[in-house]
Amino acid sequence: MAKAARLGDWIQPHPHGIYVVPADAWIDPSEPSPRALVTHGHADHARGGHGRVWATPETLAIMEARYGPQVGVPVAYGETIRMGPQGDGGLEVGFVPAGHVLGSA
Repeated sequence: MAKAARLGDWIQPHPHGIYVVPADAWIDPSEPSPRALVTHGHADHARGGHGRVWATPETLAIMEARYGPQVGVPVAYGETIRMGPQGDGGLEVGFVPAGHVLGSA
């Protein structure tokens, strides 16, 4: 019988963000991280200094205006990408409109 997945197999909350294990990425990390999924441009979610940022084009534009050039990967609403350690595509990731601010997902 297969072992049941636990929450910690997928996400791990930390004081500086939420680590998504199969994507090998952080959601809205408060400290620079190698791989960041940023949900919107407010300063408590979007910070500079990450190795690579996946976000909506609008969120990336806000980050660039605030922090300067980013190594950004734009992901449009409805688009999905595969993410994982060493690019193995461990998880399909996409952004949907949150209705909070321009580009929020």
